[in-house]
Amino acid sequence: MPNTLRHFGRRTAGGLGLGLILGGRRAAAQPAAWPDRPVRLIVAGVPGSGIDAIARLLAEGLAPRLGQPVVVENRAAGGMAIAGEAHANARPGETLLLAPSAIASTVPYTFEGRLPYDPEQDLVPLGVVASEFLCLAVTAASPARDVAGLVAAARAAPGTLNWYSVPGFMELSFRLFLHRHAMDMPFVAYRGSPQAVVDLAAGRIQAAILPLTPALGSIREGTIRAIATTSGVRAPNLPDVPTMAEARAPGLAYDPFTALFGWRGMPPGARDRMAAAMADTLRDPAYAARLGNAGMLAQAGSAAMLAEVIAMQRGQVQTALRTVGQRRAG
Repeated sequence: MPNTLRHFGRRTAGGLGLGLILGGRRAAAQPAAWPDRPVRLIVAGVPGSGIDAIARLLAEGLAPRLGQPVVVENRAAGGMAIAGEAHANARPGETLLLAPSAIASTVPYTFEGRLPYDPEQDLVPLGVVASEFLCLAVTAASPARDVAGLVAAARAAPGTLNWYSVPGFMELSFRLFLHRHAMDMPFVAYRGSPQAVVDLAAGRIQAAILPLTPALGSIREGTIRAIATTSGVRAPNLPDVPTMAEARAPGLAYDPFTALFGWRGMPPGARDRMAAAMADTLRDPAYAARLGNAGMLAQAGSAAMLAEVIAMQRGQVQTALRTVGQRRAG
């Protein structure tokens, strides 16, 4: 695949930058002071997911600091594209977008058809607010006790072990992992991770890369088994489960950052106010503690850090696509 973003539909990007140029067609519509009405926090995740938990804690913290209600609105369909579209089509200042960084780094390369938002202009990076722990888990009946065991089981029974991954960057990385280890494992798609957890526990799929939040209860009950986590550090709620680096699977190492984005033409004053509100919220020990109890980490990454993460991920996505190609629907 050429080193360019896929077609964006009615919006056209001006390069591979991250859309920090202010202005554009909708800038003239900006309110004099922001926010002057309730803010909708568009969330690229289903209710009950890890990112939904982050959104509700973040909304609770931002509302008093912004002086307006912050209302969580889940838009989970379409591989994050629906959330991006809802944010892009809202009136300026009406919405913020909470999504994995993959909405700007991965979806533009993997979305089938015309992308309904412009990742360069419509997704203005504001910062990193949290990171989820992702775990590679297997059904309790699986003989695999570690990553090497899963590789051996898949090679011994090609085409019989089904798997699922959260969409985006991690799914692509795992497909590249399967390719490099000569593993034939059919992919099963789900609308969200909670249903995948149910099917993994029931043995309808045999392996999955899942956020820890919806999976933790089943792991503790023993109906599924976590064999590795993708982050650079062990999950506090699973201290005995190794990281991918420790499991000698560095190609599956990944810190899944949850990012907050502003809108096209977001003025400097609004960005400064959001930066202050975010910093104050993320410094609150209660925010970190409540995320930790849900199996996640509070993060405080700047807009510049988020831009660097997105650029790095784009390079890795293009490498994977050149090797294994695009997963087709059906």
